[in-house]
Amino acid sequence: MDVCFVTAKLTAKKGMEAQLEAEVVKNIPNVRAEKGCIRYDFHKNRSEDGTFLFYEIWESPEALDAHGKTPHMLAYKERTKDLLACPTVVTVWSQVDCR
Repeated sequence: MDVCFVTAKLTAKKGMEAQLEAEVVKNIPNVRAEKGCIRYDFHKNRSEDGTFLFYEIWESPEALDAHGKTPHMLAYKERTKDLLACPTVVTVWSQVDCR
């Protein structure tokens, strides 16, 4: 199994922090129900208002690729595009030593 670990950093436009957070939270159950989703956690930066982080684990690169093409993710991207201060920074990681 070629598990994928993902971090995704989102930064809201000033004044749009609560709206972005609400849109993300609304979409989380859809993602967690996807085939291949092992973990999908959403975090808020304690020291930078409007900065959020996803920590995700996917069963395979194929599952991760399919995730980005689901109808709910396409709709989510459309709903949030004007709420973001900059493009989301997504990094895909490979396991080296995990418990």
